[in-house]
Amino acid sequence: MFLGFLSMDNLIFIATALLIVLLTIIADRLVRRAINRYADRLSLDPHASNILKLIFRIIVFSGGLIAFMTLFNIGMDWFFGISALTGAAIGFASTQTVGNFLAGFYLMIARPFMVSDYVKIGDIEGEVREITINYTKIYTPTYNITEIPNRKVLDSIILNYSGKKNIIDYSFPVGFSHQKNLINSELLEECIKPAIEKFYKKHVKLLPKKPEASMSKMDRLGREVMIRMFFPEGKSDSFYDIQPELLQEILNSWDNFMIKK
Repeated sequence: MFLGFLSMDNLIFIATALLIVLLTIIADRLVRRAINRYADRLSLDPHASNILKLIFRIIVFSGGLIAFMTLFNIGMDWFFGISALTGAAIGFASTQTVGNFLAGFYLMIARPFMVSDYVKIGDIEGEVREITINYTKIYTPTYNITEIPNRKVLDSIILNYSGKKNIIDYSFPVGFSHQKNLINSELLEECIKPAIEKFYKKHVKLLPKKPEASMSKMDRLGREVMIRMFFPEGKSDSFYDIQPELLQEILNSWDNFMIKK
């Protein structure tokens, strides 16, 4: 009976099945190597290359499964039926995960921001540390990592402070009350700019450019000055340390200025 099983037809059948498995594995490895070379040549983000590997792995193994089904004379209706049921089950069980996956893939392709960019996504501000399939990781001014689901990223307003030459262009407001006999030019020239000059001399080796100040708003409640600060990309720790220092320097200058007035 065993010898009957090892007939020529059965041996060919077994050899064909093993060949399909072997070719599928080889094709998967070749595709992965090709994607690695392509990613290195184009300096593609690691997460984007991982997505490409996942997509092509699904394609390769689907081709191997179809070849197997053909070998066993299983109709393609089974393949499409199983695929539909599997897709429906996955979609029903993990709608949020699939949505984050697709959103993450879109972020990697569209690139509204990149790793090391300084951004504000909704109410969350900080340096982009990592863009994964499901989450965008932000290093915030509280020195913590916040993970934002990629679906929420796409639904939020994105403000990217990163400019040219790897310099972050960041602005923040400082409010002042109205005072008698104090005009805006006097506030800028005799109070704020001396504080900026003192701050810049202290940190000139770190900052690529001197901070700037300009009037941005004035109403019956007070006036607002916009402080524009420049710092190197990827130096968020230093920025989180010195930005409050600049604010404190301006407020100290304001207090001293008002005492003299």
